[in-house]
Amino acid sequence: MTLGGGLLPIPTPAPLQNLNLPLVNRITAGLDPTASVLSQPPLIGNVDPTKIDEIRRTVYVGNLNSQTTTAEQLLEFFKQVGDVKFVRMAGDETQPTRFAFVEFVEQDSVARALTLNGVMFGDRPLKVNHSNNAIVKPPELTPQAAAKELESVMKRVREAQCTIAAAIEPG
Repeated sequence: MTLGGGLLPIPTPAPLQNLNLPLVNRITAGLDPTASVLSQPPLIGNVDPTKIDEIRRTVYVGNLNSQTTTAEQLLEFFKQVGDVKFVRMAGDETQPTRFAFVEFVEQDSVARALTLNGVMFGDRPLKVNHSNNAIVKPPELTPQAAAKELESVMKRVREAQCTIAAAIEPG
């Protein structure tokens, strides 16, 4: 069969099965058992489709002490429930409390992280919820920009080496 214009065949829908099960069971029977879609709240507003997976692997962490909590501490704390990909502190540093976002490598880690809601972290109980947005990450460098940045850093290293050598071996 030849298809023109880049069209792909439309798959035939699978016949309905398990119609005797309660509605919730019928819905979950057709889902991937490894997916935790049912435990995730619906996403609100205009969501970039390319960010859905990131959002589903991210939790919001609130009620953090602005003066004592660091991203490194959160990273270490949340490692107990799964591999952490990113931590981003947010909120005004001058306010008593801040919040953060923690993105995990695996979506299953989110369910375990949610069990930490109310757990004391320092002097405050954590607020851990599903995130409604992905962590804003710095843009990735193009290979040319990365090479230029590396060249600049190496130039500063060579200058520092010369300064150190001059200080160690004067004259």
